[in-house]
Amino acid sequence: MSTTSKSKRYKSIDKRVITEGEKLNFQIYLPNDEKSSMMLYLQSDTVVDGNDKVRIREVEKLYIDVEDALAYEAYVQQHIQTIARAEDISLDDKAIIVYEKASSVIDEMFRNPESLEVAKNVKPVVDSIVDIILHDTKAVESLLKITAHDFYTHTHSINVSIYTLSLGAFLGLNEEELKTLGMAAVLHDIGKSKVNFDIINKNGKLTEIEFEEMKTHPAQGHKIALKLGITDERILTGIRHHHEKMLGGGYPDNLSGEAISKFARIIGVCDVFDALTTKRSYKDPMSTFESIKLMKEVMNGHLDFDIVNALIRMLHR
Repeated sequence: MSTTSKSKRYKSIDKRVITEGEKLNFQIYLPNDEKSSMMLYLQSDTVVDGNDKVRIREVEKLYIDVEDALAYEAYVQQHIQTIARAEDISLDDKAIIVYEKASSVIDEMFRNPESLEVAKNVKPVVDSIVDIILHDTKAVESLLKITAHDFYTHTHSINVSIYTLSLGAFLGLNEEELKTLGMAAVLHDIGKSKVNFDIINKNGKLTEIEFEEMKTHPAQGHKIALKLGITDERILTGIRHHHEKMLGGGYPDNLSGEAISKFARIIGVCDVFDALTTKRSYKDPMSTFESIKLMKEVMNGHLDFDIVNALIRMLHR
């Protein structure tokens, strides 16, 4: 180890994401004994071995040069699925790591909705959530425990993805179906990136004109998905039709019943549930019981009640 120059700037990183057997593309530092400077611990291009992992578990924090921040983010992105399967990381920690990475990726996606590079980063995050759900029976509980309770467009998309994938697994969808469903759920509100920011973040009820603009977001999202090269109809209909209603009267295509794809119906239920259970500037969050009660009493003909009932069973198992 060598002591580094004080002129460098450092940031702490999540030591749990450093994966045994994988090569680093950034340098890792530790505070020296005097805490006044850093010492180089692992060089870039080092393959992390078992001894490194033991030492990493023993130290309080790891650091990188701030100039390596992008390289570190790329490393986490590349290894997120390995992290999701790692046996030496607790289920709760995996859930937190994946949620934080999903938040970062989806936030960037809403800033650059038509970027092919950004869209490519979404799939590993979705796949890692699926891996966690499929490889541990208690995963759903851990994931649901960390869903954000304040409503923002990008956190809503993550929450809906977690509810949707958990419910899809409960309904018996296979791994391929879940990964496709997860992409549809992550992207379901991407069309909101084309809606006036003041409408998206309005503190209160929308006017009729504002609501008409808001109602364009599923069709806008469908257009964005096509521009991104998405051709899977299950994803496209999940995005476009998550606001359709079982008895008609939804948007943008006024579909009803079985004409609404199963993916869209699952996402639609989870979309409503998360909207009710998260806090907004103009309303407090509703409890799970209150939310389900409202959905059952007020949304008959709107939501697929077979899927609502499956959600109830999933939440109470």
